[in-house]
Parts: sequence; structure tokens; C-alpha cells
Amino acid sequence: MINRPTDDRTATILFVDDNAALLRSVERLLRMEGFKTLLASDGSEALRLMETASALPDLIISDVAMPHMDGFELFEMIRQRPEWVDIPFLFLTARDQLDDLRRGYALGADDYLVKPLDQERLIMIIRGKLKRRAELLERIQSQQESLSAAKRELALMVAHELRTPLVSISMVTDILSRELGKMGAVQLDDMVDTMQSGSSRLSRLVEQMVLYVQLQSGALLDSINQAVRPGYVRDAVIGAIDRARQFNYRRRDIAVRFEELDPGVMISGDLASLRQALAEVISNAIAFSQPEDEIQIAQWVAENMVWITITDQGPGIPEEELDRVFEPFHQFNRQRYEQQGVGIGLALALGIVGAHGGSLVLRSREGRGTQVTISLPLYGFDDNFTDPY
Repeated sequence: MINRPTDDRTATILFVDDNAALLRSVERLLRMEGFKTLLASDGSEALRLMETASALPDLIISDVAMPHMDGFELFEMIRQRPEWVDIPFLFLTARDQLDDLRRGYALGADDYLVKPLDQERLIMIIRGKLKRRAELLERIQSQQESLSAAKRELALMVAHELRTPLVSISMVTDILSRELGKMGAVQLDDMVDTMQSGSSRLSRLVEQMVLYVQLQSGALLDSINQAVRPGYVRDAVIGAIDRARQFNYRRRDIAVRFEELDPGVMISGDLASLRQALAEVISNAIAFSQPEDEIQIAQWVAENMVWITITDQGPGIPEEELDRVFEPFHQFNRQRYEQQGVGIGLALALGIVGAHGGSLVLRSREGRGTQVTISLPLYGFDDNFTDPY
């Protein structure tokens, strides 16, 4: 629980000191300045006030040396409670107690006040701490609201991506069960096309989520190390193109040209996951391309690495979005490009390539297209993989 920001004119100050005269003096001063006050003569009484008060204090000032429970013990007890941890805490001590000052700062106190109290400085520090706390709490509240909105959007997005293909498959199944004998060839083709679209979309989402969980848990790295074997880059790329076309089977008109500059090159690893990584990148390129566009894939060898570039002529990515393209579940302009799954394709590709000891770099210019460059260790040079996380 985080306390909401309070106007410093109505803020409540908890003042803790075993000197009764000082308590009364500080209370009068604070009330004259418009603050509400809670007063305690030691740490134990202060804790009881914290437990029973109708509203928590917005700032605590406590003497160090007190009977029953001193200021340091009080501070530690307060910081153990999540609902109290954000309340500014100031220690009060005599000028010659420098060891207390050092210990207080080491514990994490927000500031120190020195006896005898300078009233003007006391009020100035209180207002400064309250203002800073209000700013921080407003920022936290704003972040929490943004996070809550993002969670709701993610939940809706995942639900949409799961339900949409299921609804289409269920609808077609129901129609076929009732109308199969009355349908012509064209109608049947349309029904099968709808089922195929829903099935492909759902299968891809399931595969992505399984891979993502494996990647985050470290199980994918174990699987890669256990499944290490050599394979031709050409086979991985061609398999990835076929898989990407399955993901976007309604966009068969998008041309994909593969230029193998160094034929017969081999890499080592889990070829199935590498195909998936390449397919995610190629699928993105297809999804953002127009019918007249051509996606270009090139492969070559340099510096004991196999290099693969995937270049599209799509709309490109705005500069302000580039830092977020690999964030899981982040999507660019979903309203316009609705068929984007849940936004973990690039995160998966980056993780899989990294788990193979390679790198993945994305470059894009708005209105000019996007290019992804992947490098992987050449077979025979580096078969030792490291965990990218």
C-alpha cells in the first residue's frame, strides 16, 4: 500500500521525543504552520499511534536516545512494514553525537536534525521532504496506472488472439455439420480457408508461448545444448520461409528472394528453434509488406560467422519505437496491423539466436523498410553456447 500525496498544509507530522517541553514547543510550532501533529514520548508509543491513528503520518521526526525503544529501533520497525516504508523519517540528535548520525544514514534515514532545533530550518526541511515525497508518490501512482492499463490491454490482447481463431473454427464446424450437403465447391473452399486460418493462428500462438516459457525458464538453453548437431544454413532459411508463409498463408503473393552467397555453409545447434527464430523475423516482414513488395534474404560468411539479412520494403518503424521492438508483448500500431499475435516474435528470435552464441540487430527507417541482421557461429569454430540471460 502506498500513501497518496498530501498537501503540506494539511500534512500530519509524527514527532517522537522523551523531552516533554520539546514536544509541546514543536507541537505549537507545527500547528502555527498549519500541520497536524501526533506526539509520542518513545518508540513504543509511536508504534501504537501508527497502529491506531485514523490516518498515517506524512513524515516522522524521532529523537535517537529514548527509553523503552530508541529511534533506531523505531526506524527499523517502521521500515519492516510495507505500508509504512515510503514515509520520510528524520532523526533528531545532539550536535556531539556524530556516531548516531553515521549509523542513521547507514540505516537509510532521509535526513538529520540537530538539537537545539532551528525552527526556520525545521519547517524548511519538513516542507522540502513533503514536496519531494508528493512528487515521488505522484510519479509512482502514474506508473501504477500505466502498468494497470498495460496489464488490461495485454489480457484483452491475449484473450482476443485465443478466442478469435477458436470462434472461427467453431463457427465453421457448426455450419459444416448443418449445411455440408447443401454447399457448393466455392462455399466449401471458403469454409476450409476460414478453418485453416484459425488453426494456423492458434497453432502459432501456442508454439510461441511454449517457446517463450522455455526461454525464460532456461529450459530452451538446455534443450539447445542437448540437441546440438550441424545443419545447412540453406535448409534452416528455406524451412523458415515455408513456416513464415504458413503463418501468413493468405499473403502468398508476397515475393521472398533468397540469395545464398556462400553455398553449403553449416551451423550447429537446435535447428528447429533456429528455424522458428528466422520464421518469426520473416513472418514480420511478410505481414508488413504490400503485394508488390519483395523481401530479400541474403546469407554469407565473414570472420568465422554466418551472416543472414532479412530486408523488407514495409512501412518501417518510427524512431521512438525502435528501443521497444524486442520488448515481449509490445506491438507497433496494432490498430492498423491487427494480425500481429501477442507481440513476442522478435523477443523469441533474439533469445534463440543469443542462446546459440549469435546476435540479432534490427535497423529501420520510417517509410523506408526494415532490415534484421543475424549472425551465428560457423560450424566447427564455436560450439559452446552461453545463456543470454
